[in-house]
Amino acid sequence: MVKINNELTGKYEVQTGVKQGDPLSATLFSIAIDSILKKLELRGNISTRLRQRTAYADRILITARTTQAMIDTFVKLKNESLKYGLTVNVHKTKYLKCFRRQDQLKAINTENKETEQVRSFKYLGSPVNTDNTIEEEIQERTALGNKVFFANKKIFQSKLISKNAKLKLHFSVISPAVTHVCETWILKETITN
Repeated sequence: MVKINNELTGKYEVQTGVKQGDPLSATLFSIAIDSILKKLELRGNISTRLRQRTAYADRILITARTTQAMIDTFVKLKNESLKYGLTVNVHKTKYLKCFRRQDQLKAINTENKETEQVRSFKYLGSPVNTDNTIEEEIQERTALGNKVFFANKKIFQSKLISKNAKLKLHFSVISPAVTHVCETWILKETITN
């Protein structure tokens, strides 16, 4: 049913969905995923809860204190998603276990599907790893800064461009590439040296 001028139309069956890339597609997905995540009832933070979720668009990160809590949350997410016609891509689904000692990597079984364990993965462009260290991201950011510099090397070496213009370019292009999300980095003394 559709409401037009405060009156409801008759019921009709939807025969086709929207195409990927259609502006309506993202809106409908956001409405559906919001309802699904609310049903998981994962509010609060990890210090007061057994499990928590972080979501941005279709990237969902489940944080749990125990493997069983993570499996239970994942199964609930998968089942709630099915009610909306959404499926979890099991080939992209991975899990990471943060632990002081390094264990052998082993897959876990969730509803007869193997979920691969990894030592690191990227979430929204930032590496997350078992050691909970930031060195990998700093190395990637430094390499990205070098890449941006060498892409603009002719400008920086040019004698026709003023030092002031080169500094503006540095602070508007290279610095943001290197320092993106650096506010979240926890730096150890060994890193700052």
